[in-house]
Amino acid sequence: MWQEYGEQGVAICSRYSLLKAALRKFSDNAYIGLVRYGAKHLVRRQLEGNGWNLFRLITNKRVEYAYEREVRAFLWLPQFLGGDRHFDDQNRVHPCPLSPPPPHVPNGLRRKTDLQALLTQIVVSPWASPATINEIDGLVRDNAQGIAIQQSQLTPHVRLLPTEEGNLL
Repeated sequence: MWQEYGEQGVAICSRYSLLKAALRKFSDNAYIGLVRYGAKHLVRRQLEGNGWNLFRLITNKRVEYAYEREVRAFLWLPQFLGGDRHFDDQNRVHPCPLSPPPPHVPNGLRRKTDLQALLTQIVVSPWASPATINEIDGLVRDNAQGIAIQQSQLTPHVRLLPTEEGNLL
């Protein structure tokens, strides 16, 4: 997954219980849960008459991503809902919104959280450059002292890992 999502990146580690506790502190409606893979459960619910809803779609991914074992957390902010911008005047569904959001919808919202209470460690990609590692050290030193930083367990073996082309380094 390093190559696909963060060759020069980091993995931020926490625990489900810590993320759940951090979300509880927000005044927003917060949701957390495991992602479900595939569509069998969606089709079954549709046949049972339970229909589709946004939460089912947010917490679902194609079955080929099941190896990720993902947890998703999100905030539900109904005050920013508008009409469904994915439908045209013929009631056809489009994959992307057809119009910009209403003017009362902000371009992003931030929530403060205590990183010391949320993070358990930071793991650095086996391909991270020394400059990237120095940058991560500085960010942790300035913002989250006490969070453990460690190299990926793959780092000593990076020359044995296949490249994007499938070759060894």
